[in-house]
Amino acid sequence: MRALFVGRFQPLHWGHVKVVEWLLTHYDEVVIALGSADKALTFENPFTPGERLEMFRRHFGPNCRLLFCTVPDTGGSSSLWGAYVRHWCPPYQVAYSNNPYVAAALEYWGVEVRAHPHHEGYSATEVRRLMAQGDPRWKELVPSAVAEYIEEIGGVARVQHLYRAANR
Repeated sequence: MRALFVGRFQPLHWGHVKVVEWLLTHYDEVVIALGSADKALTFENPFTPGERLEMFRRHFGPNCRLLFCTVPDTGGSSSLWGAYVRHWCPPYQVAYSNNPYVAAALEYWGVEVRAHPHHEGYSATEVRRLMAQGDPRWKELVPSAVAEYIEEIGGVARVQHLYRAANR
């Protein structure tokens, strides 16, 4: 049986990893739906879909039981987003998200949506904030392979630049 896990993963952090590991104990495979796939190079979405996929590959390895899909935004709250997920993602039997909009959009299309465990202290918003401030503690919130990759691609400097641009 397959489960769908929806997120932006901007960037992949330990909270996401713990949810994926939890899902892998309950399901044969997990489909990772990268949301906001049409967004990149903004402070809220600094990493491209390809970079986010690479973060997963670097942490989980190439032989994990994860499948991936990228889902663009609809430009606003819309039931259409649930149709996008059905169109862009491999088949799955149940979806996991704690986002009320995601749940409503998927449930509109008849998808069973369940809440996943929430892991306090992990937030991509906080990771980006720490990066923007030049605070190295951001590395504690992400897997080491993800931190290395972000540094390899100049991700910290990118986030700092995007933060300055957004706050002019």
